[in-house]
Amino acid sequence: MKKLSTKHYFKLIAFLIILSTVPVIITGSLSYWQSSKAIIDYSNDEKKQNIFQIKTNIEQALRYVDLSTTYFVRSTQTKQFLNENMNALAFEDFHKLRRDLNHLQTLETGIEDIVFVSFKEDWLINNNGLVNLDAKTNEQIHEGYMNTPKKTSWILEKSSDIQFPNATKNSCSHYINLVKKLPILSSDPTGIISVLIPACELTEIMAESNDSESFLILDENNQTISQSNPSYIGEDGYIPTSLFNKIDREATKGQFNYTFNGTEFKISYETSLYNNWTYLSFVKLSDLHVKSSSIGWITLLIISILLIISVIFAVIGSKVLYKPIKRLKNAINPTTAASSNRNEFELIETHIESLLSQNNQLEQRVQNQVTQLKQLFMMRLLQGKVSESELHTKIKNFHYVESWSWLTVFSLKVDAIDQNKFNKNDQDLILFAINNLMEDIIPSEQRFTPVVLNDTQTTILITDCEKDSDYTHLINQQVELIQQKVKELLHLSVSIGISLRYVNLCDSNKAFKESKEALKYRLKMGESSIIYYKNLNRRYSSIAPYPVAIKNQIFDAIKLSEKGQATEEIDKFFDYIDQHDIHHQQLEIILSRFFYELFELKELLGISVEDFDSTEMITHYQNLHSLEEMKEWVVHRIVQPLITNLDAKDESKNKRISDKMIRIIHENFNKDISLDIIAAELHYNPNYLSSIFQKETKFSFSEYLLRYRLNKAKDWLTTTDKSVKDIAEELQYNNSQNFIRSFRKMEGITPGKYRLRYKSKEA
Repeated sequence: MKKLSTKHYFKLIAFLIILSTVPVIITGSLSYWQSSKAIIDYSNDEKKQNIFQIKTNIEQALRYVDLSTTYFVRSTQTKQFLNENMNALAFEDFHKLRRDLNHLQTLETGIEDIVFVSFKEDWLINNNGLVNLDAKTNEQIHEGYMNTPKKTSWILEKSSDIQFPNATKNSCSHYINLVKKLPILSSDPTGIISVLIPACELTEIMAESNDSESFLILDENNQTISQSNPSYIGEDGYIPTSLFNKIDREATKGQFNYTFNGTEFKISYETSLYNNWTYLSFVKLSDLHVKSSSIGWITLLIISILLIISVIFAVIGSKVLYKPIKRLKNAINPTTAASSNRNEFELIETHIESLLSQNNQLEQRVQNQVTQLKQLFMMRLLQGKVSESELHTKIKNFHYVESWSWLTVFSLKVDAIDQNKFNKNDQDLILFAINNLMEDIIPSEQRFTPVVLNDTQTTILITDCEKDSDYTHLINQQVELIQQKVKELLHLSVSIGISLRYVNLCDSNKAFKESKEALKYRLKMGESSIIYYKNLNRRYSSIAPYPVAIKNQIFDAIKLSEKGQATEEIDKFFDYIDQHDIHHQQLEIILSRFFYELFELKELLGISVEDFDSTEMITHYQNLHSLEEMKEWVVHRIVQPLITNLDAKDESKNKRISDKMIRIIHENFNKDISLDIIAAELHYNPNYLSSIFQKETKFSFSEYLLRYRLNKAKDWLTTTDKSVKDIAEELQYNNSQNFIRSFRKMEGITPGKYRLRYKSKEA
């Protein structure tokens, strides 16, 4: 067995080494080849661009000289000078011509001398002045420059071969000579102009080459005009004929490899269409391969490291991979594993066959988990996480009913937990108990698996009812049975929200949301509510206003520490909510606003209430099950402790003066009351009381009195049958018209219309 194990172990090592190293080698080789090729291609493109740039720079300078000279010689004045005898009488013309020639030399083109010759008058003018030509010199210049086939020619000459006497030619051994026959448009020229540019000047025009590149310019006769790095091809500039043969004269540019003086070069060239000069770039191939060779060494180093790592991981991985096989074999039969000569895989195969023989037992164990899988499926379905393609498979696998007429979603919540029997922490256990009860109450062919989602028990009910009456009867029967059983067994009341009916199971998520939406209305409907989504008023046609007046009465009672009055006003607040058809979203807005303002009042008074000590407690009402329970929480847990703590605070600190003033106003609003009367009663200066009252209440004394009287008027208008005239008299108005104007200014409508509007809402 040991030999067999070693054999499989080394096979595994070899396989892993081959599997890990071959891709590394292939990838590294391809990477080196591609990167080297990319570097060389980039360098070649760069050299072509350099050649083009140098050619453009030099041609631009030469064209500029050519155009400037042409412009000069084509002028009428220059033509006149050409046929004029430059004697002492023509000194002014000579001076003007010299000035124009000097102006041409000021151009930044490296011009060393400009020679202007008239064969007809036998004179020559250049930097050194005027020279009269004898017949021999005239003929020598004529033969040297007038035999060119073109009117304008660029000629490369040694400084010693220049035919012009007295010409300036001291800065370079070779000169580029621009020769133009004059007049330009004449078929019988009588003079020439010559522009002498030192050939070495082109080296300065060319961009400075680095150590790894040299540039060379050849004229159309393959003579070397200029070079940027003599170390490449020698100081003499000699170019062998074989190199010229490599240049394709029919193509304007190209590249080729050439060995020169034992060194292999990459030569790029481009021929100018302007003067047929050829620009060459010399780059040593060894320099091109320096970068790629450095990449090659780096690639080789990386590959070597990766290969070493691959071998290490192959050895370690083989041990790790083989260890489970060895342990599995020993675990199958530890007593005989060491002495057995059978392949370990044969032992594993035998054991698997033994496991397959126990398939019935395993299937039974799996069935025990089906219920949990069904519940998980239903949770995902209700949350909208099951696709339509998955539904058919799941229904078939879980053996659900595959056909029905309608489906409806029930969502159930516990109304209130009996604290004598259950703890609030037992809510999850209660919901699971109800969930199990649902499975017993409703037959499996009429439902899917019941589930618990957060604080809600949910069941999808399916029916075969065709008539609406039969469907409604069945739903009501099931709901009443559920509430009855929960009441009998758990002694708890529950509310149930019922969705619209649907055909497709994929609409379960929508139906689930509808059932939860319906449950939100149990807050107003009370315990043991059965709420159909279809019966909800979702049009929001009537919106009850926020009861500001009642809220102000509550807050005033709190400030005055009147527990009885505060309790009465809270009753009015919740009666107002209960009497109006308020949509649950609007109800949440009203309640949230009320509790937030109540919390602000508590903070303003500087009172601490244990069950209302943070903004998080503002939303505690959402955990309550009815308006009655909410009212009890507000009265006993918030308002009464708030008033008690406020009284305790007032015993150690004088009440605020403004509170005393408010109390006097509330007690004497129906009497002739003024700030002076209150000041006399409290023994304070009226102006001082006015500023204190304004600071504390944000209202002036007269404005607060007016508002309080109008709030009383609104209360009497809606709760009594008192006439407008009686109310005006009781509120100390001189006449009813003044009262009506004040009321309309404050409320926007007359008292009579206000009473009619309130009664229409109640109706």
